[in-house]
Amino acid sequence: MGRRRPIRHTPHSLAPPPASASVHSASPRAQHVAPQRTQPAPVNTPLVPPSFPPEYFLDNFSFQCRQGQVPLQDIPLPKPLLEFAQEPRLIARIYFERVHPCFPFISNKNFYEHFPPAYAPLMSVYTILVACMKLVSWMPREDSIKEPKSPPYLAIKRTLVEADIAGIWSLQLLQATILVSLYEMGHAVYPAAYISIGTCARYALALGINECLTVPINSPDVMVLEQEEKRRAWWATVILDSGYPKRPPATQDPQADALLPTDDAVFDQGTVGLDRLYTVSSPAEPGMGSFAKLAQATYLLGRVFRHICELRVDIMHQEEGMQLSSQLQRLLDVSANENEISAATSICSSALMTLSDPNCASLHPMHLEFAKRLLKPVAEEAPLQSVKDFLAANVDYQAHPSPLLAHWIYQAAIVVLRLNAQTGDDFGKVEHLIRRLDALGQRWLVATAYLHILPGA
Repeated sequence: MGRRRPIRHTPHSLAPPPASASVHSASPRAQHVAPQRTQPAPVNTPLVPPSFPPEYFLDNFSFQCRQGQVPLQDIPLPKPLLEFAQEPRLIARIYFERVHPCFPFISNKNFYEHFPPAYAPLMSVYTILVACMKLVSWMPREDSIKEPKSPPYLAIKRTLVEADIAGIWSLQLLQATILVSLYEMGHAVYPAAYISIGTCARYALALGINECLTVPINSPDVMVLEQEEKRRAWWATVILDSGYPKRPPATQDPQADALLPTDDAVFDQGTVGLDRLYTVSSPAEPGMGSFAKLAQATYLLGRVFRHICELRVDIMHQEEGMQLSSQLQRLLDVSANENEISAATSICSSALMTLSDPNCASLHPMHLEFAKRLLKPVAEEAPLQSVKDFLAANVDYQAHPSPLLAHWIYQAAIVVLRLNAQTGDDFGKVEHLIRRLDALGQRWLVATAYLHILPGA
């Protein structure tokens, strides 16, 4: 018998380490070297797939050893998508004003620096990304037809599938898919939203984006801003994936040493450094950016779901519950001290309520007192004027809230209805919560969907 070939162990993801250049991100600068104007594809004409190396998936170890490369590709795009993505600079400006503040995972510095001059066309992946930016910036209150499954949405979905088949492989295409997932979740486009976030997770794993959570940041080969943008793409995927507690997650659980995003202002300026880095297990501090706090809240929420599903009553399990409660309360207090009403505070509040009463049935006096304190910020008047204007359904509001707020408002309304009915006490005004969902529905239709399933609304 011949000798057996030794088994080669591949890394966690299919992609090479971050320092490697095996996979190239598409950049519009390539247009200046070999300009190829993106032409509209004939209607119903499938895109011609370029040569993607199957070895990348079939034997990634061999692919890395020979320093294989995935070729940069450009593809023709359908005319409806090209028409939708006209005026890309205007689209980007509106996106960074409306969506980026509540979900900052795309580097505006990198985006604009890689933008070609006005007379030069964008590469196809950037055109797709711009189209997705415009899609997620859509506000139902500005449209007489409040239908999220619009022709541009359908054109983008088809194009993303065709780009995958064609072998387009880049961070920008992942970012575009994340934006579509955010759009679908924010407007309750199901089951597409649930399927899309699974696609994001697979795509990110294949690109090796998850490795940026523990990248050796002191390596001379690491490009800090680029690694930060990749890290934010992974956290964006994890955050969107956390909205389905009754279903297995598509993303891996972050390790205790996983890096959080850096401060948002520093990220926007493109001056990301190696100082003031936090991990998911770091105590919450005021210096954390809003996206870091959102990522940490998501991580703790995942731990809460795992904790309440464990059928244990031992001391260690009780101590873990108290530790989780302490960590969540600290993160909530840090955000409250900074006068923030955000997605992070909503997730913290939801996680604390779930941890305190997993079955939503407790009438224990200590729980009732805790619930009243936790519900107060959302069930009464909001302390911030900008948020108050928004939640009062002021049509001229300037705040652009996260769609992640909708679930906590709905959960709070359910708890208030139950406790008011069962105790005869006043745990908050359901009318305030209904108005908040109605106002949030002017931006994100998922709030309207929650309103329709809220008893008595």
